[in-house]
Amino acid sequence: MKEFEKKGRRTQGPHGDPSTREKTSQSQTLEARPQYEAPQPKPQRGSCAADVGKGEAKQLSICTYNTRSLSHEDDLERLQEQLINFKWDIVGLGETKRKGEGLLELRNGRLIYEAGKKEDAPNAKGLALLINNNMKNFVEGFQRHSERIISCQIKLKGESLKVIQVYAPTSDYEDTEIEASYEDLVKAMEMKGRENIIIMGDFNAKTGTKKKEEDLEWIGCHGIRERNERGQKLLDFAAENKLYITNTFYQKPKSRYWTWESPGQQYRNQIDFILSTDKSLFKNTEVIASIDVGSDHRMVRGKIMLNKTLMRLKRLSKKKGSKIEIKHLEAVKETFQITLANRFNALKEEPPSIEKN
Repeated sequence: MKEFEKKGRRTQGPHGDPSTREKTSQSQTLEARPQYEAPQPKPQRGSCAADVGKGEAKQLSICTYNTRSLSHEDDLERLQEQLINFKWDIVGLGETKRKGEGLLELRNGRLIYEAGKKEDAPNAKGLALLINNNMKNFVEGFQRHSERIISCQIKLKGESLKVIQVYAPTSDYEDTEIEASYEDLVKAMEMKGRENIIIMGDFNAKTGTKKKEEDLEWIGCHGIRERNERGQKLLDFAAENKLYITNTFYQKPKSRYWTWESPGQQYRNQIDFILSTDKSLFKNTEVIASIDVGSDHRMVRGKIMLNKTLMRLKRLSKKKGSKIEIKHLEAVKETFQITLANRFNALKEEPPSIEKN
């Protein structure tokens, strides 16, 4: 397998050398399919759904990684080799620079849905979703929403999960391009019923460190550097759509926050994120340094816990009625205790009456 070298941008924002490893094997070009409906065979023992019993929790590992290029087949093979001893269920890939669109089953049985570059879309960089063997029977479908947004629908024991992979415009693009990208993302979030939504990818935005005076629910206290204009835009989008930026809620060593570095390691910033409509699903979100295909980005992995029973109880606890009932019970308890104390004190003060024969 040939050697590889880092594929980096000159600074945060520019695309770097557009000629870097753009060539794609034509034999691997996929037939264009705007959406694929995955079959639903009965899950075998050992798969995700089969392992989830009544009231039992299931942990999923969902990752996002801007590869900067997977245009050569040996690049994709190298990535898969690195994932062999690594815990993952779904990996969203950005800037793959591959061509074609469709679903492909790889030699090891994994699925990859690719939404590659198109000749009539010069701004497209290519996206993909890699599905591990234990998950592929529970993917209900894939969809390409735009040149920068793709998604897949997961169903596990009645719980639905929509995973959206994005690649946001860099600082080279006008604000109108940014606005259009967020509008497409809002449309991609539209779902039926009570599904959980996870949005992940390279947002090309720095949310920075949360300030002490900021009373913000959607961002945690753990980040690096200063927030830029695009970072504020991402934070506003998260607040408007009730999305938690999960990277920022887990304390790590400073070296484990950054997700992108400039050539020469002069600058390091946190611009790759995992967002979720339900923060309580997540046990952890972390930067992974062990996966490296020569990109200037680092992988981000989120570990989530799906538990049907606990999630149902959590939804019930959020209802206003249950809170009112609890307050009412506390009031009744307090009144009863006061009444009982008053009666006891009255018996102590009054001597018992004696009947005369």
